[in-house]
Amino acid sequence: MGIDTTGAVLEGPVDGESGGVIEPTGRKWFTAKRLVLAGFVVVSLLAAFVVWQSQPDTNAAIDGSTAITADELESQYGVRLDVVGLIASGGLIELRFQVTDADKATALFGAVEDMPVLAVEGSTAVLTSAKGMKHQLTLLDGASYFFLYTNVANAVHEGSTVAFVINGVRVPHLIVQQ
Repeated sequence: MGIDTTGAVLEGPVDGESGGVIEPTGRKWFTAKRLVLAGFVVVSLLAAFVVWQSQPDTNAAIDGSTAITADELESQYGVRLDVVGLIASGGLIELRFQVTDADKATALFGAVEDMPVLAVEGSTAVLTSAKGMKHQLTLLDGASYFFLYTNVANAVHEGSTVAFVINGVRVPHLIVQQ
């Protein structure tokens, strides 16, 4: 204990030359080491968060498919997408489309197993058509069709974006309507 040059009472041993309290060197080193370690942990956590946020969610239905526009879908495959909408109080999603060229559309739809899916963009959710919807489509020029998808885990809301995916072809950024 001592008194400094201003008259303040100092706690602990006093250094004769500086008049300040002497800190044990071990304690100073321990405090500095803890600060460096805490700073390293904070920087590491921030870096991990940035890397995690910058990696988009991958969706198995989208992987390996080729993105085309709705206009390209119609010109190349004879299918015009009309609407993706929530129905049944949001429990189902309806995808309506019109066949403009049945021959081209047949190449897109292929076999019964190749039913289109809706991949919810920005997530890993993939919506498949209801079990009763799996049947052979008889495609006719000018005819309108629809698929129903169960909104599993309420993955889709009004304004959500989904991708229509079938046989390696994907039409992304379709906005879900109410």
